[in-house]
Amino acid sequence: MSVAQLDSASATAAEAGVGEVLLVADRFRGIAADDRAFTVSGLVAALRGGRWRDAEGPLRVRLGQGVTRHDLDYVEHVAIVHAPAGLRIDGAVAEPAPRHQVHKYQHSNVLLAGLVRESETAFRADLRIHGDNELLLDHQTGEHVQGIVIVEAVRQLFLGAFELEYGRRWPEQHFYIVWNSIELEFKSFLFPLPATLNATLTPIAIDDPAKLEFTIEVEVRQLGRTVATTRIGYAALPNERITQIERHKAAKAIAAYLDAAA
Repeated sequence: MSVAQLDSASATAAEAGVGEVLLVADRFRGIAADDRAFTVSGLVAALRGGRWRDAEGPLRVRLGQGVTRHDLDYVEHVAIVHAPAGLRIDGAVAEPAPRHQVHKYQHSNVLLAGLVRESETAFRADLRIHGDNELLLDHQTGEHVQGIVIVEAVRQLFLGAFELEYGRRWPEQHFYIVWNSIELEFKSFLFPLPATLNATLTPIAIDDPAKLEFTIEVEVRQLGRTVATTRIGYAALPNERITQIERHKAAKAIAAYLDAAA
């Protein structure tokens, strides 16, 4: 949306008495086609343009995906001057799940927040999408979030569920997780709004820590609707064992390729 379009849309919202808007990271500018949805840059421009300068009540801002504390500090700073009636933030900036649970080095690539173990087999987390997530840098079009983000969020959830329930049973062991299978069904678009992931973890083989096997079923929900469902089979093996297996298979693959080309 251009600045001119933004001004027009914001004017329409203000004229209609809209005192509540959605705020998302600039990465999700597609959804700002709706005149009640703003990117961080878009809302700052609208505030400076005076859209809420004469408002009688505070502007209520509901947080969508990707908004950081750094972003909010900026928006609140601008609002002090340009929205005298004040700004009310509805929602909290989601803190990323710890690195040791989701196995991601960069916090911008963590897709879960508030990961909790509700029982021995039930786990829950909020979806948390940073605007600079690695999966969004090359392809984020339209108003919805790309499906590959769901796949990665589910992957991080089964890693976290394993770490919370089984990884700590053998704290001296460093496990390597491998996928065995995945069934995935998309049922609706996922938009850059709050969403949750609920998982049921089923142990298949857990007597021998040399090879643990599980299935996990995950449901992604947004606004009371199921967006996607998955069923994944995976195994956890000690790191040194999977390294040996991988090296052996890689050597065979290289030999087969070179011999075939000879």
